Amino acid sequence: MKRPLQPALILVVVLGLFLAAAPATGLEPPLLEIHCIDVGQGEAVLLRTETAAILVDAGIDGTVAAYLNDRGVQRLDLAVATHAHADHIGGFPAILEQFQVDRIWYNGQTHTTRTFERFLDALLESSAIYQEPLRGEQIRFGELIITVLHPERSAADYSGHLHDKNIVLRADFGNFSILITGDAEVHAEKDLLASGMPLAATVLQLGHHGSRTSSSKAFLKAVSPELVFYQAGRENRYGHPHGEVLLRVHRYLQARLYGTDTGGTLVITSDGSSWEISTSRTAGETARPLCIDLNSATIAELSRLIHVSETRARQIMERRPFRSREDLLDIPGIGPERLQEIEEQGLICPLPGTE
Repeated sequence: MKRPLQPALILVVVLGLFLAAAPATGLEPPLLEIHCIDVGQGEAVLLRTETAAILVDAGIDGTVAAYLNDRGVQRLDLAVATHAHADHIGGFPAILEQFQVDRIWYNGQTHTTRTFERFLDALLESSAIYQEPLRGEQIRFGELIITVLHPERSAADYSGHLHDKNIVLRADFGNFSILITGDAEVHAEKDLLASGMPLAATVLQLGHHGSRTSSSKAFLKAVSPELVFYQAGRENRYGHPHGEVLLRVHRYLQARLYGTDTGGTLVITSDGSSWEISTSRTAGETARPLCIDLNSATIAELSRLIHVSETRARQIMERRPFRSREDLLDIPGIGPERLQEIEEQGLICPLPGTE
């Protein structure tokens, strides 16, 4: 005669069956990969989860298409062309020809180059849904949320500089976030600061390849990222990233700094809470550039300061030592407004006892 199972034993058996059948969810949380692709003097960022792939800009040639193929990407849920310059849209014809692209965002502004014409032709031949997104618009791919921060509306009728209405995006994945700025410059940054849109983020892409035209002190402090990166070609003719921008990053942020010019392709991985970064080259973090010491710099070094000609550089050397930056007001031609612009350039070393 079989003896009935005791209640405690029944509970153990049931729990064992449940644990055996339960999937291992929670042990490996979903991940977001951000590929800051080394395309030379251009930009391209791939955001990838288990179920979605989003490409922001595509470099100047077929490099990005080859990169996607090498990593088994077969379709893009969203492609974003931030603005019409060749180093951002030149690779899109190859992308639209080789991959299924469900949706494409562009700001609508026209341009007169052959590169833009090829981009437009490829767009017209594509089956992708075309959209000119507005500020505040969102699209969701599982846990990944993409929000448009700039421009406030379509730039189809805008005749100003292409950088003014460059699309700026925010991507949120749990408690992790990234601002992708394209070639947004100080004009756009001021607009973003006044917009009330959420700017604080874990990761920041420096605007315009780390150019001095972008990454103002106010904008950097508003974003307050833990990780900063820029995309620029090795030994490019523009001098990107500019030293004053790197100095501002080091001076005003407690952030790690990487660039594709030294680190190659950067891959940032996050589980929605923590993050890590890997580089395709061994260079690692971008080194802090040397600042300009008013009390020891040469004429050539002082001439890197805005509003400082060779003549003013000699006058600075004649008035040493400087105890504060305000002492520059004694230099003919440097008034309060120019001094403020020199300060904002961020190239001057702290003077003893001032910081």
